[in-house]
Amino acid sequence: MLDRQTPVTPKLPWNSLLLLFLTDATFGWLLYDWTSDRQIWLAVAFGITILGGFVAYPSRSVALSFGGFFKTDTRALILIIVASLMSVVLLTWLQFFVDTVVLCSAGLLVSLDLKVRGWSKPISLLLIIGWQLLGLSAGLGWHYLHLHPLINVPEYFYASYWLQFLDRLMKS
Repeated sequence: MLDRQTPVTPKLPWNSLLLLFLTDATFGWLLYDWTSDRQIWLAVAFGITILGGFVAYPSRSVALSFGGFFKTDTRALILIIVASLMSVVLLTWLQFFVDTVVLCSAGLLVSLDLKVRGWSKPISLLLIIGWQLLGLSAGLGWHYLHLHPLINVPEYFYASYWLQFLDRLMKS
C-alpha cells in the first residue's frame, strides 16, 4: 500500500463550517429585517466576536463565569436570584434566546470538529470568528440586494425571467 503524504494543516470540517455560515447568514438576513442602523450591526458583530471566543475556549469561559460562586450560601442565593431573573428575561425574549442558542450551537459544532481534527485553539478562534463575520455580512448583503436589486444585472439573474421562459416553453 502506498503511503499518502499528509498535509501540513489538518483538513477543514466543511459540513459544520457550511452550517455555521448559513446560520450566521440567516441571522444577518433577520438583523437587516429588524433594523437598518449600522451601529447596531457593529455591536452585533462585536457580540459575534465575543461569542466566537466563548465557543473556541468553552472551558475557560465557564470557569470564569461560575468559578467560586457556590462557596458560600450568600453567593448561592445571589446566583438563584440572578438565574430566576434570567429565566424571566428568557421567556420574555424567547426569539432572541433561541437565535443565540442556535448561533452558539453551530459555533460549538465547528469548534469541536476543529479540535477533533487537530487544529490549535488560536487558529480555531480566528477561523470561527472570521467565518461568523463572513456569514453575518453575507446575510446583510443578500437582504440588501433583495430589497435593492442591482439595475445593470442581466434579467436572466431574476426568477421572473425563468418563470416567463418556462411559461413560453409550455405554451409552445
